[in-house]
Amino acid sequence: MRCRDVVATENTESLPENATMADAARLMAETGIGFVPICDGDAKVLGVLTDRDVVVKAVARGLDPATTPVTSIMSHPAVTCFIDGDLGMAEELMAEQQRSRIVLTDPDGRLAGVLSIADIAERAPKREALRTLQAVLWRDALGPRAGAPRDQPPFLTPAAEDERPHDDETVFTGGHRNNGYTEFP
Repeated sequence: MRCRDVVATENTESLPENATMADAARLMAETGIGFVPICDGDAKVLGVLTDRDVVVKAVARGLDPATTPVTSIMSHPAVTCFIDGDLGMAEELMAEQQRSRIVLTDPDGRLAGVLSIADIAERAPKREALRTLQAVLWRDALGPRAGAPRDQPPFLTPAAEDERPHDDETVFTGGHRNNGYTEFP
Protein backbone atom coordinates (compact mmCIF):
# COMPACT_ATOMS: atom_id res chain seq x y z
CA MET A 1 0.00 0.00 0.00
CA ARG A 2 1.27 3.48 -0.86
CA CYS A 3 0.91 6.71 1.12
CA ARG A 4 -1.17 8.07 -1.75
CA ASP A 5 -3.75 5.34 -1.04
CA VAL A 6 -4.66 6.63 2.43
CA VAL A 7 -4.25 10.40 2.25
CA ALA A 8 -6.47 13.04 0.72
CA THR A 9 -4.19 15.30 -1.30
CA GLU A 10 -6.74 17.91 -2.29
CA ASN A 11 -6.94 21.04 -0.17
CA THR A 12 -3.57 20.57 1.49
CA GLU A 13 -2.98 23.89 3.21
CA SER A 14 0.46 25.49 3.25
CA LEU A 15 2.02 28.88 3.84
CA PRO A 16 4.75 30.72 1.95
CA GLU A 17 8.05 31.36 3.67
CA ASN A 18 7.31 35.10 3.95
CA ALA A 19 4.09 34.54 5.98
CA THR A 20 3.84 35.87 9.51
CA MET A 21 2.71 34.15 12.67
CA ALA A 22 -0.55 36.13 12.40
CA ASP A 23 -1.11 34.69 8.90
CA ALA A 24 -0.54 31.21 10.27
CA ALA A 25 -2.89 31.72 13.20
CA ARG A 26 -5.64 33.00 10.86
CA LEU A 27 -5.23 30.02 8.52
CA MET A 28 -5.28 27.57 11.42
CA ALA A 29 -8.39 29.18 12.90
CA GLU A 30 -10.26 29.37 9.57
CA THR A 31 -9.50 25.79 8.52
CA GLY A 32 -9.43 24.06 11.91
CA ILE A 33 -5.93 22.68 11.44
CA GLY A 34 -2.91 22.74 13.72
CA PHE A 35 -0.18 21.71 11.25
CA VAL A 36 0.92 23.72 8.21
CA PRO A 37 3.82 23.01 5.84
CA ILE A 38 5.93 26.09 5.04
CA CYS A 39 7.05 26.16 1.41
CA ASP A 40 9.31 28.28 -0.78
CA GLY A 41 8.20 29.81 -4.09
CA ASP A 42 8.63 26.45 -5.86
CA ALA A 43 6.41 24.64 -3.31
CA LYS A 44 9.44 22.88 -1.82
CA VAL A 45 8.92 22.12 1.84
CA LEU A 46 11.16 24.12 4.17
CA GLY A 47 9.60 23.10 7.47
CA VAL A 48 6.30 22.84 9.30
CA LEU A 49 4.47 25.06 11.71
CA THR A 50 2.27 23.57 14.40
CA ASP A 51 -0.12 25.25 16.78
CA ARG A 52 2.31 24.14 19.50
CA ASP A 53 5.15 25.99 17.73
CA VAL A 54 3.02 29.14 17.73
CA VAL A 55 2.29 28.87 21.45
CA VAL A 56 5.65 27.65 22.78
CA LYS A 57 8.08 29.41 20.46
CA ALA A 58 6.21 32.67 19.90
CA VAL A 59 3.34 33.49 22.24
CA ALA A 60 5.17 32.33 25.37
CA ARG A 61 8.11 34.55 24.41
CA GLY A 62 5.93 37.55 23.66
CA LEU A 63 6.81 37.77 19.97
CA ASP A 64 4.69 40.08 17.83
CA PRO A 65 2.37 37.97 15.63
CA ALA A 66 2.16 40.66 12.96
CA THR A 67 5.92 40.81 12.39
CA THR A 68 7.24 37.38 13.40
CA PRO A 69 7.99 35.31 10.28
CA VAL A 70 6.85 31.69 10.35
CA THR A 71 10.36 30.63 9.32
CA SER A 72 11.70 31.83 12.67
CA ILE A 73 9.39 29.57 14.69
CA MET A 74 8.74 26.63 12.35
CA SER A 75 10.09 23.15 13.04
CA HIS A 76 12.70 22.19 10.50
CA PRO A 77 13.66 20.13 8.72
CA ALA A 78 10.21 18.67 8.18
CA VAL A 79 9.77 14.92 8.60
CA THR A 80 8.91 13.87 5.05
CA CYS A 81 8.13 10.83 2.95
CA PHE A 82 7.39 10.44 -0.75
CA ILE A 83 3.71 10.45 -1.71
CA ASP A 84 4.31 7.25 -3.69
CA GLY A 85 6.37 5.72 -0.88
CA ASP A 86 5.45 2.57 0.96
CA LEU A 87 2.91 3.24 3.71
CA GLY A 88 4.70 0.82 6.04
CA MET A 89 7.87 2.87 5.76
CA ALA A 90 5.92 6.06 6.47
CA GLU A 91 4.38 4.42 9.54
CA GLU A 92 7.83 3.37 10.76
CA LEU A 93 9.05 6.92 10.28
CA MET A 94 6.09 8.31 12.24
CA ALA A 95 6.73 5.81 15.03
CA GLU A 96 10.48 6.49 15.16
CA GLN A 97 10.03 10.23 15.18
CA GLN A 98 6.86 10.09 17.33
CA ARG A 99 5.07 12.39 14.90
CA SER A 100 1.32 12.31 14.37
CA ARG A 101 1.69 13.99 10.96
CA ILE A 102 4.35 13.90 8.27
CA VAL A 103 4.67 15.84 5.05
CA LEU A 104 4.38 13.97 1.77
CA THR A 105 6.43 15.26 -1.14
CA ASP A 106 6.96 14.48 -4.80
CA PRO A 107 10.44 13.32 -5.87
CA ASP A 108 11.52 16.98 -6.28
CA GLY A 109 10.66 17.84 -2.66
CA ARG A 110 7.48 19.75 -3.51
CA LEU A 111 4.48 19.49 -1.20
CA ALA A 112 2.12 16.70 -2.24
CA GLY A 113 0.06 16.16 0.94
CA VAL A 114 0.11 15.53 4.67
CA LEU A 115 -0.21 12.05 6.15
CA SER A 116 -1.81 12.05 9.58
CA ILE A 117 -2.29 9.39 12.21
CA ALA A 118 -6.03 9.78 11.56
CA ASP A 119 -5.50 8.80 7.89
CA ILE A 120 -3.71 5.67 9.05
CA ALA A 121 -6.32 4.82 11.68
CA GLU A 122 -9.14 5.18 9.15
CA ARG A 123 -7.66 3.62 6.03
CA ALA A 124 -4.55 1.51 6.73
CA PRO A 125 -4.44 -2.21 7.56
CA LYS A 126 -5.55 -2.36 11.20
CA ARG A 127 -2.73 -4.32 12.88
CA GLU A 128 -0.05 -2.00 11.51
CA ALA A 129 -2.21 1.03 12.24
CA LEU A 130 -2.49 -0.02 15.90
CA ARG A 131 1.28 -0.38 16.25
CA THR A 132 1.83 3.01 14.67
CA LEU A 133 -0.79 4.64 16.89
CA GLN A 134 0.80 3.16 19.99
CA ALA A 135 4.28 4.30 19.05
CA VAL A 136 3.28 7.81 17.97
CA LEU A 137 1.02 8.48 20.93
CA TRP A 138 3.36 7.00 23.54
CA ARG A 139 4.71 10.39 24.49
CA ASP A 140 1.23 11.64 25.41
CA ALA A 141 -0.50 8.54 26.71
CA LEU A 142 2.23 6.49 28.29
CA GLY A 143 5.37 8.61 28.19
CA PRO A 144 7.39 10.00 31.09
CA ARG A 145 4.86 12.79 31.75
CA ALA A 146 2.19 10.13 32.30
CA GLY A 147 4.36 8.25 34.78
CA ALA A 148 6.13 5.72 32.55
CA PRO A 149 9.82 5.13 33.23
CA ARG A 150 12.06 7.29 31.03
CA ASP A 151 13.86 4.23 29.68
CA GLN A 152 10.65 2.47 28.63
CA PRO A 153 10.70 1.95 24.87
CA PRO A 154 8.09 3.96 23.03
CA PHE A 155 7.13 1.13 20.70
CA LEU A 156 4.56 -1.14 22.28
CA THR A 157 3.64 -4.45 20.76
CA PRO A 158 0.21 -6.00 21.07
CA ALA A 159 0.02 -9.01 23.38
CA ALA A 160 0.19 -12.39 21.71
CA GLU A 161 -3.21 -14.05 21.28
CA ASP A 162 -2.58 -16.53 24.11
CA GLU A 163 -1.39 -13.73 26.47
CA ARG A 164 -4.60 -11.74 26.15
CA PRO A 165 -7.03 -12.06 29.02
CA HIS A 166 -10.15 -14.07 28.40
CA ASP A 167 -13.49 -12.30 28.23
CA ASP A 168 -14.59 -13.62 31.60
CA GLU A 169 -11.44 -12.24 33.29
CA THR A 170 -11.74 -8.62 32.18
CA VAL A 171 -14.23 -6.20 30.77
CA PHE A 172 -17.00 -4.63 32.78
CA THR A 173 -20.38 -5.00 31.16
CA GLY A 174 -23.44 -3.04 32.16
CA GLY A 175 -21.79 -1.97 35.40
CA HIS A 176 -21.20 -5.56 36.53
CA ARG A 177 -18.00 -7.56 36.47
CA ASN A 178 -18.39 -11.19 35.39
CA ASN A 179 -16.62 -12.63 38.45
CA GLY A 180 -18.52 -10.60 41.01
CA TYR A 181 -21.02 -7.85 41.41
CA THR A 182 -19.91 -4.22 41.29
CA GLU A 183 -22.22 -1.25 40.87
CA PHE A 184 -21.03 1.88 39.16
CA PRO A 185 -22.87 5.16 39.44
